[in-house]
Amino acid sequence: MKNVIIEYRPDAIAALETAVLAALEDGAAQVVLDLDSVEALDTEGVRGLIKLLRSSRAAGGELALSVSKPGVRRTLAVTALDRLFPMVEVAA
Repeated sequence: MKNVIIEYRPDAIAALETAVLAALEDGAAQVVLDLDSVEALDTEGVRGLIKLLRSSRAAGGELALSVSKPGVRRTLAVTALDRLFPMVEVAA
């Protein structure tokens, strides 16, 4: 099965977790969180990504990130999340 792309919204982690787990349950090879709508990642945003990563791994799935904004990429690098998540590009 192909990848499923979901827009990341730090203010809706519970709904995102449900969507990620449902996509994995439906057989998605990989779920990609698209972070391009996020201007910056704060502490809550980082915590949300870690929660989603743990949930997806516990379900036996792979969660990847797609981000093009330099500020968000910098936050991922500083927090080492760019080493925990596969980084992919989403076609426009």
